[in-house]
Amino acid sequence: MERFEHLSMVAFLILGLAMVRLMTNLTYLMAKNTLHNKEEIVKFYWPHSVFCFITFFTIVLFWWTCYPLNNLVYFPDEGWNLFTYLLFLTVPFLMFMICEIVAPQELADGQSLDLRDHYYKYHRVILGLAWTLQVCLIGNLFVFFQGELYSLKVLGRLIMLAVMLPLVISHNKRVHEFGMGIFFVGFIYTIIKYHIYT
Repeated sequence: MERFEHLSMVAFLILGLAMVRLMTNLTYLMAKNTLHNKEEIVKFYWPHSVFCFITFFTIVLFWWTCYPLNNLVYFPDEGWNLFTYLLFLTVPFLMFMICEIVAPQELADGQSLDLRDHYYKYHRVILGLAWTLQVCLIGNLFVFFQGELYSLKVLGRLIMLAVMLPLVISHNKRVHEFGMGIFFVGFIYTIIKYHIYT
């Protein structure tokens, strides 16, 4: 067994649990608003929904982009040490924490939920973790994927960090809606440029 096969088990288990947590919680919230209910119990908020979408696809993309690490020519066993392993694990750990808090797990009978209130109540934690995640992804880019300092990938991540920072700090609704819109467009552009038309 190659070192990556052994080391990746914990990372991908945590990543899988994060994905399941996010999907389960969002499905639960969507199911609350069925035709059988006379009123909308869960009110969705588009920046929150966009962030959940981005979170889901970030999990998928991390899983997808880690495949080359299986190749010993691309990343030899000697490249692994405690530092590189902890750096690799930070992404699944942070993803799990984001998925744990981004969507509430259960509502009491008769309780309603406005996801706008939930988003703004926890935005500093959610977006602070997401900001830290982007920093760790830059570290992963350099350590595992031979990223170049002066490249479009690094520039894109730095722009993303700059866009996200006001969202962490500010409670202003317009700042969040504008910032999340830019974040979403940038994310879709990245998927198309680097993962569909490569």
